[in-house]
Amino acid sequence: MKLTTPLALLTCTAVTLLAESPTPTLTPSAPFEAQASAEFKTKGPAPAHAGPIEVVSLAAQPWYTAPDRAVARQLFSPSNSRCTSMSLAEIVIPAGVAVREHFHKQHEEIYHIVSGHGLMTLDGNTVEVGPGDSVVVHVGERHKILAHKDADLEMLVASVPAWSEADLNFTE
Repeated sequence: MKLTTPLALLTCTAVTLLAESPTPTLTPSAPFEAQASAEFKTKGPAPAHAGPIEVVSLAAQPWYTAPDRAVARQLFSPSNSRCTSMSLAEIVIPAGVAVREHFHKQHEEIYHIVSGHGLMTLDGNTVEVGPGDSVVVHVGERHKILAHKDADLEMLVASVPAWSEADLNFTE
């Protein structure tokens, strides 16, 4: 399979890493906004390899718990890598939990489902999603996702420009 874009390469790398990483403990922690804000304002753990190829250690990236109990960690972002204009995060939504509806004034996102099933709602339209499905979320589109009650929903979320708490606008 020929990969032709940096996002495709990052996604394949992240999927491979996810398969080898332990599932996070889904317990409440410090407020998501405070943790995420601090993480994105400071440089994260140093890359595992300096030089012409940068390798970011998935195991070294901290998990953050949102108020709706979804947990996330950045795989690549300006805070932990040489990325300057995009980010890629791993997000786990516990079984039966919904991420609150929100939109972004600047960010375009791609949600790629790794495991589990759920309902993705985009501007009032809802569709079933599962492993291997990807959804593009354009700037300004209201969106939310609900994990089915039988299993956690694991996904990768790419954001351009890089995710920022300042561009998270809740509607619920």
